[in-house]
Amino acid sequence: MQKENINLVDICNELRHFHVKINPQFLKDLLVNAINDPSPHLNKKLIQFLGMKLTKNTNACLTIYGWTTGKRTIPLEKLIKIIKLSNQNWKTIETNIISIKAGRNGGGEIKINFPIKMDKKLGSIVGHILGDGSIDAKYQQVFFSNSNKELLKEFRDHMKLIFGVDPRIWMQKAPDFGNTQWDKRINSIDELIEGRSCGLFYPTACGQILNFIFKDFVIGHKKKITSTIKTSNKEFKKGLIRAFYDDEGSVGKLSQSIRLFQDNKETLNQFKIFLKDFDITTGDIKIYRKNEKNRYYFDIYRKTNFINYNSKIGFTSSKKHFLLNELCIIKNIKNSK
Repeated sequence: MQKENINLVDICNELRHFHVKINPQFLKDLLVNAINDPSPHLNKKLIQFLGMKLTKNTNACLTIYGWTTGKRTIPLEKLIKIIKLSNQNWKTIETNIISIKAGRNGGGEIKINFPIKMDKKLGSIVGHILGDGSIDAKYQQVFFSNSNKELLKEFRDHMKLIFGVDPRIWMQKAPDFGNTQWDKRINSIDELIEGRSCGLFYPTACGQILNFIFKDFVIGHKKKITSTIKTSNKEFKKGLIRAFYDDEGSVGKLSQSIRLFQDNKETLNQFKIFLKDFDITTGDIKIYRKNEKNRYYFDIYRKTNFINYNSKIGFTSSKKHFLLNELCIIKNIKNSK
């Protein structure tokens, strides 16, 4: 059965290369109590146990001294050893962590709000990354791009709540025959010029943690619905479906349907299964050609399905929300029987 809450202890072994900034006094007390020595940086048994070395021309390990004075971050693999030596509770460790980053020079410190809950907000993050987002294949940075300020703010707020970090925000230039280029960095989503898109960029640590939890669900532009996502709880799936439909779906007043588009047919098949869990039936997957490429879609018809979708999942996009409300109240709607 899948865990509903993810703590640092659940991810630490996989992310041993991460570096942690921890309350220096707490770390010093942890070491002092573990080895019964007021000067951990001078204790040769501790230095050897941690696989460290004496600093040249000294009888001390200045790296350990740097950890206990807050001048250096500590590798997570070393912290794991210290915790085993001290038998300290991992939850207490979590409360004393100031920040985490992906490696000594990984940059982009984050402050995770442990435990990471498998809830609607995390589902929304995953849904948006599967939709208009990505996790860079090389640097593993999380990226989300959209022109809708409501969706951008939703993604920003959920990432801030879970990972404790604000994005770098870049606005694109106005589209030129389908080509887009970055214009400039902006301080706030509210500065985004109407009709343009902007990108939210997040540190490597966020991407590595998400890909560990969800088993490499996004690497560059290669995206898949992994077993972790498939077996997630209904609250998580609510956020997942909502975000994905906000990015990739449409609501048609004339066609009287909610439509979902995708290049990957298997992704659509999986979303049909997700929707069935919410008592929403869907039409068959259909194919069309666009830019010499196969594209796929399926529709949701019938008033009962619209009402179910509206009450159980909904939209963050106010435009789509308005259109869906109209579908829910139309009389004699197509295929409503």
